[in-house]
Amino acid sequence: MKLHSMDFNRVGDLTSEHAHVNGGTTRLHGHATHHSDTKPSIVIERQHGSSTTLGSRAVSDYAFKVGKYDTGSIATGRSSLSRLAGVAGKCVDDPRTTKGRRMQLIKILGMAAIPIIILVVQSGISVHQALQQQQFASDFKDQIEFAIQAGDVVHALGLERGTTTFYLSMVNEQLLAAVKFRRKTVDESLAALVSWPDVKPEDHFFLQKQDLQLQIAINRIMVNSSTPELQLDFFTDIITHILKWIGDSVIGSQATEQRWQLLVGYHLFIMGKEYIAAERSCGTIFYGNGHMELPNYLWYQNKRSQGIALLNKSLQYEPSIKQMLVQSYIGSSLEANITVERNLIDQNNLTHRDIERERFWYALMTNYQNILRDIERNTSARIRKNLEQAIYDANKTVGSNLFILLLALALLPTIIVLLNFITGQIQSFAAILQSKNEEVMKEKKRAEAVLNQLLPRQIADKLKNREVIQPESYDQVTVFFSDIVEFTVLSSTSTPLQIVDTLNKLYTIMDRRIELYDVYKVETIGDAYLCVSGLPERNGNKHSYEVASMSLELIVDVAQIRLPHKPDYALKMRIGLHTGPCAAGIIGTKMPRYCVFGDTVNTASRMESHGEPLRVHITTTTHDALRYFKCFEMESRGEIQVKGKGPMTTYWLLRKVIVADKTKDRQTLTFS
Repeated sequence: MKLHSMDFNRVGDLTSEHAHVNGGTTRLHGHATHHSDTKPSIVIERQHGSSTTLGSRAVSDYAFKVGKYDTGSIATGRSSLSRLAGVAGKCVDDPRTTKGRRMQLIKILGMAAIPIIILVVQSGISVHQALQQQQFASDFKDQIEFAIQAGDVVHALGLERGTTTFYLSMVNEQLLAAVKFRRKTVDESLAALVSWPDVKPEDHFFLQKQDLQLQIAINRIMVNSSTPELQLDFFTDIITHILKWIGDSVIGSQATEQRWQLLVGYHLFIMGKEYIAAERSCGTIFYGNGHMELPNYLWYQNKRSQGIALLNKSLQYEPSIKQMLVQSYIGSSLEANITVERNLIDQNNLTHRDIERERFWYALMTNYQNILRDIERNTSARIRKNLEQAIYDANKTVGSNLFILLLALALLPTIIVLLNFITGQIQSFAAILQSKNEEVMKEKKRAEAVLNQLLPRQIADKLKNREVIQPESYDQVTVFFSDIVEFTVLSSTSTPLQIVDTLNKLYTIMDRRIELYDVYKVETIGDAYLCVSGLPERNGNKHSYEVASMSLELIVDVAQIRLPHKPDYALKMRIGLHTGPCAAGIIGTKMPRYCVFGDTVNTASRMESHGEPLRVHITTTTHDALRYFKCFEMESRGEIQVKGKGPMTTYWLLRKVIVADKTKDRQTLTFS
């Protein structure tokens, strides 16, 4: 698809998108109003049959004027005040009559009861909140108790896994007693598990506790005909499921921030401890065989790195874990010996099995596991202590607030009637406000979502904060233009649905690749892409590096796309780059777009249109910018005639010689 024939000095005007707010159904107090036009309005039905209609402009102009359509609230409030005034008017009677005196007495009692009413309301709310807190503390305790008990099961399973793999690796009947002891520990920990989570039907091994116990029993019967690798996989799969249950319990606990940090630290710690236990089993297999196959070696490295990372992460949430590790492990001879053994396993080049080192490794990691187990117990004890304190505080709060409430109610029982009336009025008014507030927030979120799709997030945030967005010039940016060669021919031989499917695949792959780099996608037109690096946030001289690296990877990504209706057809991308100054800003008010302007944009377009398939065509300016990084190989194309530019010396970007930024995991691409 050709773009070079267009004027790219105003790229932002190439396409336009429209966001509409369609009229829907608004329900307040059970009434609904259906709208036939595109401008929404909200109708609030009052108790006496009248209605208040909110203006359509206040609803449709949600992007910048949300929250201004409050006329319904004002009108409804006046109606409520009118009804209150009517009630008050009926109480005005002649004090000389019995009825008048009775009404005067009621008024006096009502005025005198105001402090008691306040006390009743406050006490009632406090009791309600205290009961909620009490129920929450009880539910929280059940969830955390399950997490702690499940942690005990994980520890027991990890011990049985390690002992079983060690037994099978050593082929030593003397270890059978230790295996049986670990099995007994697992059975006891499962028996102590008082609750069982709801699981998916497809996880038939975990539907009930008995199902899991049956699978473990079957595995124990067949263990002598198994291998250490199979046992490692069997127990690791079970432990992974239980760790997920523990994580779900922590997430669902809805604890306070302080307790939540402790729970997250506990969860991360037991996950890290489990990965260290898996490392022990895999290391046992290594020493028993003298080496590890590549899949097992990678699995070992993954478990070890995850275990260390999770343990370090847990220290950030719970500092007491770090204190205990410093006292018992960090800097000790045990840590030094484990480090030596880990380095030996990393080499993975033993010529024969080493039984003595296998025993030594198992003993070292067992001691390490015991230290981690003690820390786990101390942490779980802290959690239980916090739970007990929370339950005690909740019960105490419920008792004190309930006593105050009963005392207040006993002072003046007749206040209940007046309280019900006032509460009913307040609740009715609050329901209207709440309903309108929900509508406002819904429209605000929808407006923000649309705005973030149209503009860069930094620009969108400024608009939402009502800041003035001034056009800005940039001294150096790198502009990227791409096009699929012969896409017009492909479109003519494909159905519309096939073209849409092809573009979806193309957009998905390109968007994923663009997200990996400091590049902003300005526009897409059919199969063509326009991207810029260096704006709206300046990135120094990195813009040329970012765009060049992305371009080399996109060439390969797009070439690997296969079309179902043309399996033998390979898409070929043509890319043009140019580095130079440009201007950018917001264009339009009703439909604002972020646009880039300048001769740099037009030159990049010319580089693309004068390029070749599967090649990246760059200008001298971009060539000079990339030479700074010393990681790109480029080839001079010579001097060519460029439409609207005259003769220009251009270059081909061939390959990325080295990875300049080692912190980014990116593929090095090579082109001949």
